[in-house]
Amino acid sequence: MTAAEPPTDDQALRAAYQATRALLRTKDTDSAQAIIVRLCEQMGARVVPADGNETATLPIDISLDGGEPRVLAADSAAVQRLVSRFVVPAVNDARLMVRHRNSRDSLTTDATRDALTGLWNRRSLELALNRAAAGDSIALVDLDHFKRVNDTFGHAAGDEVLSTFARFVRRRLRHLDIVGRLGGEEFVIIYPDAPLAEAAQWLCQVRAEWASEAPYATTFSAGVASVPGEDETSGERPGQVALALADALMYQAKTAGRNRVCRQDADFATCGGDEG
Repeated sequence: MTAAEPPTDDQALRAAYQATRALLRTKDTDSAQAIIVRLCEQMGARVVPADGNETATLPIDISLDGGEPRVLAADSAAVQRLVSRFVVPAVNDARLMVRHRNSRDSLTTDATRDALTGLWNRRSLELALNRAAAGDSIALVDLDHFKRVNDTFGHAAGDEVLSTFARFVRRRLRHLDIVGRLGGEEFVIIYPDAPLAEAAQWLCQVRAEWASEAPYATTFSAGVASVPGEDETSGERPGQVALALADALMYQAKTAGRNRVCRQDADFATCGGDEG
């Protein structure tokens, strides 16, 4: 449909209705912007840069969410009327939808993520642990002498250690693994479909790498356990049972000298060594 032949009111109303339905389904700002541009074209208006030299430009900014300003050029009074009646309300609706979606996404992130590290928070970890099943492995990691870092270098240094450790671990996970901050200096790692030996070997490698490059010579102790079958838990959730065992193994690693990993098996095998 060209600018010389603007749509009828019925056609314009139908186009605006379809645009509104599309906006309700869209999930990102770029898609919403494309819907608005298409609607403008259906009305017979042309989208031009805000700093362009087009004649008969309408003073209407159709950009969304701080994007590059774009305005409309119309070649007739009929097109201007259609724009005022159908495009302006659609642009306002789109901006409200984008603002609401961004706020909702922010609230969702705040509710599921730890503010300092960006990892899953305790609530999210609880949900993930409740979904853990036989065949998964779970590790509990505790940074050694973390209070000493805070007392010696200040809480900013402690925050640096926590956030650095979070990035360090996240870069070394498989895409399906889950890591979260349980609280303080404790972290939980869930390895879906990972045998205990495989998870423990990975954690031992991470322990050695972290000990060699961590800020403030920080080390960690960890326990890693396999998730039992539901018939082995006496009604308890398997993931919670594995976490409790990993917690006990982590304390065994602390008692044995820190900077080590204790793995669940017949001999409670360990890897690592005493702190220097």
